[in-house]
Amino acid sequence: MTGGNKGLGQSISLKFSKENYTVYINYNRDEEKAKETKQLIENEGGKAVLLQADIGNKDSLKAMLDSLPSIDVFIHNAVYAKTSKIESITDEEWEKSIGVNVTPLLKISQHIFSGMKEKQYGRIFAISSLGASRAVNSYTNIGVAKAAEEAMIRYIAGEWGKYGITANTISPGSMDTEAFRSVFAEKADERLAYVATRSPLKRIVSFEEVANLIYHYCQPDMSMVTGQNIRIDGGYSLLS
Repeated sequence: MTGGNKGLGQSISLKFSKENYTVYINYNRDEEKAKETKQLIENEGGKAVLLQADIGNKDSLKAMLDSLPSIDVFIHNAVYAKTSKIESITDEEWEKSIGVNVTPLLKISQHIFSGMKEKQYGRIFAISSLGASRAVNSYTNIGVAKAAEEAMIRYIAGEWGKYGITANTISPGSMDTEAFRSVFAEKADERLAYVATRSPLKRIVSFEEVANLIYHYCQPDMSMVTGQNIRIDGGYSLLS
């Protein structure tokens, strides 16, 4: 999985390792957290392989793909979380957002397609957000890329379903992630508290709940669920 070394990604990595998956963890810069995640997995008797790569860089992404074996489940969790008001988005920020948030979903899926087709089984997930379908203030650079991820997932589901491959986006509610704090900065705590208060369940979703949901949709009896945007937000998105 991309971005599998910390926060939500770490919880997903731990969940799948506990279910006897060998977990391939891509990370970009934070080697310390990557090694920590790998150690946590190994302490529980699991197996993890670290794959350092800046997946927003074409050469780095290609080098990682060259070392990636056939896999059954691909989870695209990496995010470029730099955003601002529309009039302030720079060319570099826009290209980086598409390069990290969207392009790797296509390229990695293409790379693993033949193995999944041969097995007649595959699960592909992208982590999205409410900002993909709503106009969240100063979220354009991420929200548009997440909407593109959701469109890509629908097309994968439509074209590859006949090979036993499903594809879904998972759209959690607000979580206390590094990306969330990067976007909302000094107002992050205030916003998380607001989301918890506004949610029908009066709390925010946990990393573990999202990890468990993704694992659930990997089961054979979930093969008819594909091309969907699956929300897990305690009902927050239901309220106007």
